[in-house]
Amino acid sequence: MTKPHSLLTIFLLSCASMLSAQTVDLASYYAAANGKKQAELKTALYHIIGNPDVMGYGSLWSGFYETDRLDDNQVIDRYSNDKRYFSGKSTTAVSGMNKEHGIPKSWWGGKSSTPAYSDLHHLMPSDSKANSAKSNYGMGIVTGYVNFDNGCIKVGRGDAGNSENVLLWEPADNWKGDFARAHFYIVTAYEELSMVQQQGAITMQTNTYPKLQPWAYKLYLEWSKQDPVDDLERKRNEAVYAIQGNRNPFIDYPTLAEYIWGDSTTVAFDVTKPHTWDGSGQTVDTIPNPEPIPADSTIVIEADFTQSLNNFSPLTVNGEDSQVWTQSSAYGAVANAYNKGKVADDWLVSPILDLSTMSGATLSFEHSTGYNGSNSASEMMEVLVTADVDAPIATAEWESLSVAWPPQRSNSFTAYASSGLVSLDEYARQKIVIAFHYRASEDKCWAWEIKNLSVKAQPSTTTIAPLQWQTTERPQAVFDMQGRPLGSKIPQQKGMYVVIGRNGVTKITVE
Repeated sequence: MTKPHSLLTIFLLSCASMLSAQTVDLASYYAAANGKKQAELKTALYHIIGNPDVMGYGSLWSGFYETDRLDDNQVIDRYSNDKRYFSGKSTTAVSGMNKEHGIPKSWWGGKSSTPAYSDLHHLMPSDSKANSAKSNYGMGIVTGYVNFDNGCIKVGRGDAGNSENVLLWEPADNWKGDFARAHFYIVTAYEELSMVQQQGAITMQTNTYPKLQPWAYKLYLEWSKQDPVDDLERKRNEAVYAIQGNRNPFIDYPTLAEYIWGDSTTVAFDVTKPHTWDGSGQTVDTIPNPEPIPADSTIVIEADFTQSLNNFSPLTVNGEDSQVWTQSSAYGAVANAYNKGKVADDWLVSPILDLSTMSGATLSFEHSTGYNGSNSASEMMEVLVTADVDAPIATAEWESLSVAWPPQRSNSFTAYASSGLVSLDEYARQKIVIAFHYRASEDKCWAWEIKNLSVKAQPSTTTIAPLQWQTTERPQAVFDMQGRPLGSKIPQQKGMYVVIGRNGVTKITVE
């Protein structure tokens, strides 16, 4: 089938995409990848999106109902132009269709123990005849003998780098970018998985970077440009995220692959920018972000909890030593009351952090949660901050910080996820204490693991901005000191901001 282009469909998909996109702060979700390049960037993404909580393979058709269904119940089939329809949400396959792995499972030996076996980011419904013809061949350009062509995909002979006249399959032009980004996703989310069995060695390498053979990533980069991300693909990304808790970053950031395999591998990736293509294949930003005005970044505290608790104090709500918070060389700071009575109100409290000479600050850390099932970990766990640095835990006035939480997992721990860059700007020019508050009860006794904490701050400056801001002038755009857009109004909270106006760009301080 071809991608739907009716005005009604485009309107509905656009609305759905805009609404769902508001649920995820991409800069926070991908914060651990910020500033990384090439192989380091790919591995940072692996730690963010790897080990998803996938559906059981036998239930995937109920997943396809959410990810690959048009408003009239037509199945979105990227392997055939035939029209087939869902009769309802069911685990039973639509007649004449199969579940098809974008990257053949035989390449990793067909092991069902890896989440890749059931990962919806590359598993899609397929016409059964096309699925059979595609077999376990690599994806490339068919230039020679064609032994299958249904008007959507072709299977036949072609060259793949040093492998000449091999069997390949080629998707339709309007799906090539989709499949390219699915391949980029798989080699990133599963970079540790060997995929060189059977036909896999034609496309894959045994390393973690670049993982794809040069001919493959160069071709897929071209396809990703020629068939850019559209609303249908964005909608599917949101639907898969809702099911298995991870995202395809190559859909969220359409030019991301260029920073890993392409023409931008020497450039640090900035997660605060949208990284989209324009019609001519050039990178554009939908908002004209200025480069942040340089400010020296001061490390207020760094804590590798796998080495020690680094002056953080494990305490009960009454200020006594906590037996629930412990330190692990493998997992960092760990809170788990399961074998300690299952009832807890315990805190991991930082030393006093002095921001009195700082104009802004951010907190970041990595964490994992376990055994909370379909419940959000934030029901029983929270990250707090207070300026009442001398008050006891029970009487201090604590404020909750908004952090990114790992996806739920019922019977094991999640992969470590980034908290995102958590703003502490409201507490600039003050002394503060940060706390990790863990609670447990008989029916909600979960676990929390934390490592690699950092608080970084920007010192106050008396530097005069190059332009004097006229208070009567209305800003055209306002950004924080990390270059993140804040709209067209200057915030009231203390901090430093970059302001674009009619007369140019300036830096202001809100006292």
